[in-house]
Amino acid sequence: MTVERTSPSSVEARFTLSGQRPLQLERPIVTASGVLGFGAEAAELVDLRDVGLFVTRGVSLAARGGAGLPRMVEVPGGMMHAIGRENPGVDEVIDRHGAAWRAAPCAIAISLVAADLPSLGKLIARLESHADLVGADAYELDLTVPSDVLGGRRWESSLEESTRCIDAARDSTELPLIVKVSPDVVTPAQFAGAAADAGADLLSVSGSPVGFLPNRTRAASALAEGEGELSGPLIRPRALAAVANAAASGALPIVGGGGIGSPADALDYFAAGADLISLGSALWADADLPRAVIESARRAAASRGGSRVADLVGTALRRTATR
Repeated sequence: MTVERTSPSSVEARFTLSGQRPLQLERPIVTASGVLGFGAEAAELVDLRDVGLFVTRGVSLAARGGAGLPRMVEVPGGMMHAIGRENPGVDEVIDRHGAAWRAAPCAIAISLVAADLPSLGKLIARLESHADLVGADAYELDLTVPSDVLGGRRWESSLEESTRCIDAARDSTELPLIVKVSPDVVTPAQFAGAAADAGADLLSVSGSPVGFLPNRTRAASALAEGEGELSGPLIRPRALAAVANAAASGALPIVGGGGIGSPADALDYFAAGADLISLGSALWADADLPRAVIESARRAAASRGGSRVADLVGTALRRTATR
C-alpha cells in the first residue's frame, strides 16, 4: 500500500490549546526562557515570525543578582552554567519591555521566578495589574528554580511542593499556565498527571538538568556556585526519555527541548511525544533554526501522508504502561 504524498506547503503547523484557557500558536516552536533575553535582544537575531511562542527571561518580584564568577564552563558535549536568573525585578521589566511584548509577531509567555508562594502570588498580581501594558498570552511557571521551603532544592524535586506552587499560580491568573521542569523531575508521567490536576495547561520538559564538575586543581568546584545547569547535545537522550514518559501519560500537551541543534533533533522530540519544540542555546549558532525545523516537520508529515505537523507527535511511543 502506498502512502499518498501531500505538498509540504499545505501541511498545517498551528498548535491549538482548547478548553477554558485557549491558546493558538502559528508555529509549534517555543524559544526557551533566557536564551533571547526579554525580547529586544531577539529582534536582532531571530525572526520571531518563525516562532509560535517567545518565552521571556525569568522575571521575579524583586531584582535578583547573578551568580558569582566563574558562572560558565565548557563540558564534553555542551556547557554547564550557573546564571542565577538575574533580572531587575518585575516593575522595571514591565517598564522596559511591555510595549515590545505587545507588538511581537508571536505569542508571549512570561517566565515566573519565585522561591516561595507569597512572592509568586505578588509577582503574578503585579503582572495582572498591568495586563494591558504587558499583553502576555501565557505564563511559564519555572519549577527548576530553587525553593526556600525545600532548603534551596528545586521545586521540581518535590511533587507535593510543586503541586502547591502550581495551585498558587492557578489561583492567581486565568491565563494559560505552562509548567517548566527538567529531566531531573520526579517521575515525569506522575508529575504530568499531578500538574494537570493542579491546573496546569501544558508541561514543558525543557529545563536543564543539574551537573557538577571540579576545577582543574580539583581543590574546588569549576563554578562558583558549585552545581550548575547542563545544556547542549549531551542532555538530549535524557530529555527525550523524560518527554516520552510524560507524553505517554496523556495528561497534558508537552513542550520538549534540550540539546536540539538541528531539525532532525527536533523531529526526534515530536516522535517522542512533544507537541511543541523548545529551542535554546542552538539559536546562538543558527538563528534560522526555527524556520528550518518547521520546513523539515512539514516535509516529514507530508511524506507520511499527513496534513498536520501534529501528525508527527508520538510516533515513536510504544503503547505500554508508564513507569
